[in-house]
Amino acid sequence: MLSINESKARKLSKIGENRVEWVEYNNTHLSRVYPSGKRVDSSNFNPMISWSNGVQMCALNIQTPDPSRRLNDGRFRQNENCGYVLKPEILRLGKDSEPLKLSIQVLSGTCLPKAKGDKKGEYIDPYVQVTMFDVSSYDGRDTIVEKYTHHVVKNGFNPIWQHNPFKFKVDHPEIAMLQFTIWNNRDVTSSDTFIGSASIPVSCVREGYRSVHLFDANNKRNGAFECATLLVDVGLKIKSQEIKMW
Repeated sequence: MLSINESKARKLSKIGENRVEWVEYNNTHLSRVYPSGKRVDSSNFNPMISWSNGVQMCALNIQTPDPSRRLNDGRFRQNENCGYVLKPEILRLGKDSEPLKLSIQVLSGTCLPKAKGDKKGEYIDPYVQVTMFDVSSYDGRDTIVEKYTHHVVKNGFNPIWQHNPFKFKVDHPEIAMLQFTIWNNRDVTSSDTFIGSASIPVSCVREGYRSVHLFDANNKRNGAFECATLLVDVGLKIKSQEIKMW
């Protein structure tokens, strides 16, 4: 088994002969990518680059609930956390990826709790960060596009957001991940606090009105999070034609 650090993996992922050979290698061998020794704070690297090259194992710091760890939670949630997800055909069979356009409109939320351990105030002022994690077709680098709603004042029970749909161009929908993160807007003297999140593979996103289940920082959906959801309107276009997904 090949075991390399994230820096080496990033070099191998650049578009060119090395990347082609690495993808082919990962079709018949196991590869593991682990965090750089410089991450003394136990932070995590973005696993998107490794996944896009067919790496089977990304060794993350599970104790650190950052966006990268939440991506990993969402990737394997599609298979009920059984520990294995089949690589897409573009990596197994060499098929070309077909880009698509994705629109997301966050409509409302339900039963959004206060941040864990937050004892100040009776209400929260929630807003939603919608992030698209993808890999560039041009140079093989990871791409991160972030969009934000406005915050709703003192309403975590049934906040409503009114905004134009967020538009995303997805180069590799078989690999890309969509992440919803709910934050509590604080005053200028304090940092915004994390409420909950949901990470979803774009390949699993379905068109229309969808209820998104939210999870806490430890990937749990119990206690105050049993009813925490977002209502979103999803639109998908491929080859300039709207498609319906089941």
